[in-house]
Amino acid sequence: MKRKLNNSRLFYQFLLSHVLIFAIPFTILSGVVYYNAVVRFKSEIETSNVYKLNQVKNTFDLLVRGLDNTASRISIDRHLTPFMVRSGIYNEMEAVEELSKYKVNNTIVDEVALYFHGDRQLYSSIGMNSFDTFTERIYRFSDIDGDRLAKEMSELQLPEIRRIQTYLSGSDQKQNMLLYMFPIPRNSQSPYGTVSFIIRESVMTDLVGPILGDFNGSVYISDANGRILASRSRENNLTEQNAINEMSRHNEEGIYNATIGGERYSLMQAKSDLTGWSYVIAMPTSQFLDRVLEMRTFILLICSAVVAFGILIAVLLSTRQYRPIRSIAEYARSLQGRSPAIADRRHNELDLIRDSVHATRDLMEQINHQRPIVREQFFVRLLVGSIKDSGEITAFMARENMTLPGESCFVAVIPTDGYEHISTQSREELLRMLSEVALPGAVGYGVEMIQDNVIAILIVTGCDVTAMRETQEESAREIVRLFEQCWGIRPTVGIGNPVSGMPLVNRSYIEASAAMEANARGRRGGIVFFDELSEWQESNEWYSVEEQIRMVQSMKQGNKEAARTALATIMSDLQGKDVSLFYLRCMCFDLINTFLRTMNELKLNIQQEHRRNLIEFSTLKQLNAGMDGLIDDICDYVQANKESKSSALGADILHYIGQHYNEYDLNLEKIADHFRMSLSYFSRFMKDQTGYTFTDYVTHLRMEEVKRQLKSSDLPIKNIVTSVGYSDVSNFMRKFKNTEGLTLGQYRKLHS
Repeated sequence: MKRKLNNSRLFYQFLLSHVLIFAIPFTILSGVVYYNAVVRFKSEIETSNVYKLNQVKNTFDLLVRGLDNTASRISIDRHLTPFMVRSGIYNEMEAVEELSKYKVNNTIVDEVALYFHGDRQLYSSIGMNSFDTFTERIYRFSDIDGDRLAKEMSELQLPEIRRIQTYLSGSDQKQNMLLYMFPIPRNSQSPYGTVSFIIRESVMTDLVGPILGDFNGSVYISDANGRILASRSRENNLTEQNAINEMSRHNEEGIYNATIGGERYSLMQAKSDLTGWSYVIAMPTSQFLDRVLEMRTFILLICSAVVAFGILIAVLLSTRQYRPIRSIAEYARSLQGRSPAIADRRHNELDLIRDSVHATRDLMEQINHQRPIVREQFFVRLLVGSIKDSGEITAFMARENMTLPGESCFVAVIPTDGYEHISTQSREELLRMLSEVALPGAVGYGVEMIQDNVIAILIVTGCDVTAMRETQEESAREIVRLFEQCWGIRPTVGIGNPVSGMPLVNRSYIEASAAMEANARGRRGGIVFFDELSEWQESNEWYSVEEQIRMVQSMKQGNKEAARTALATIMSDLQGKDVSLFYLRCMCFDLINTFLRTMNELKLNIQQEHRRNLIEFSTLKQLNAGMDGLIDDICDYVQANKESKSSALGADILHYIGQHYNEYDLNLEKIADHFRMSLSYFSRFMKDQTGYTFTDYVTHLRMEEVKRQLKSSDLPIKNIVTSVGYSDVSNFMRKFKNTEGLTLGQYRKLHS
């Protein structure tokens, strides 16, 4: 009974919500609608029509501006100057072609005609014709002949529009055209020609026609002199002459009433400041009262019907919405293993569903799919020293459910360059095995460091100091075994010194890189430990060779912070030395030589101010300042070189995709294999360089090529789609319509 009671409570909440949602706005809306229908119906219609008139006025102002701009462009078009056009038949043909382009770019224009003063012919998109041919054969004007048209164009000083009647082709039926003439050059006191635009009156009436809606009346457009340019009427006896007379008496904008021919009219007028044209709507006033009376009765009937069915609809909606919620809640209870009684004491159905959504399987699958990429980025940042906060590391480990065997860790580095071509499949297999590998007494996490051409494995162990070297050797041998298994080669492994805590692993990574690089000139293969590099140091009189190697390797990686830390340790060591001045200067010059060798390897010149500090130093503080400047120069150079290589690689990748995007077998694995990258690194690199995923970028190129061919060729659509690398034509057509909102055929028709 308790479960039924809770279910009923939720159902009643739904029912009450639907009743309130319906009743409150319905009550308000009924009052507003009734008031508007009875009291303000006429005013609203008139105001609405004035607003529409202003929209039409603004639209025509834009069209006139467009025609004005077109006339200006024609006046400065070098192909349409009098000298060029009159220079021969070829230039005349070129002028006709240019006018055709201007006609195509103006959708409302039926024809564009160009006339130069003194000529006896017109140039238009259909060719060069005499005035008589143009007015009597091409357009068959009934109220203007060729001589009169030529005279008007010759004497034109300001833009002028006029209404002309013409016969339809092949019949005696007449239609109205608008002739809009502009002198060129624009705003010149001495124009040398005239540009004329011929516009069908129907183009304008099609724009103003919908203003009336379902009411009867007339719409007129007149020029600044009161001449009608276009008109449209619906079941209205008002003549154009009556409209002209009434507009002459009321020249101001706004709404006013008038009696014309014994009938009352409501007139709404708007006037353009740009052209001086007037836009007028004339509607019989009697139709408003009839419509109001009809609407009053209709509204009362509707209100009664809505009130009668309102509660019934609310009940039906509440029942339909509650039923699936109850079913989902029962399913959620079964998944959680709770009894209904326990669940209902703590949750209602909606709370139970919300808790279940938080643990949905689809969401977990998405998280699991992104986890390897997030984990890889975390370890890359950790190795390069970008993460110093132990709290951030601990939070990440807890979020990823990673259990570490201890606090001690070290880094192993294996070079990836210098080998024969390794396939992407083999590279991915190795990285998958190294992403989290169980080692003797430790666990390792491997990532690819593309810019340094190495694979780095962060190894975490819980063994004590006495067993650390044995753990390092066993871990290195296991890593070598995995390389031999996947790549068939025995690599060189550089091992850094162990550190206590993951925030310090950048130090071990630098040491491992230095150990690997120290063995680069020797034979390939073997395990090199960083601490073995300084075994030749027999006494404590010399500064630490280990810090020297760390400093050099940090500079080669562009890590200023690590390089300065190592330099500070060396300088502090030199300041505490109790040796002769000669011996101290020998150590200083050896340190200077270390910088010079590093800069020589990088082919980097020393700047003059740093050269002076290194040669003329008299104190260790001066020497330290000069070396700090060198560290800045070297690390900045290394970082800029890495960025330059990344940009060049990105350009090469985009160029390769641009050359091969129309191939059927182009895929992520093929490109990653071509550029010797892992799939995960290539995906990240592609996203950073273009902002697109690889698939989206290739799809974008193919889409653009298909659109280009649809515009510029008559090839069958199937041939175009297959030519850009798609074998499934129907699938591409669905994708194209979803992207562009048009089918391929509609796109071609629109842009042809």
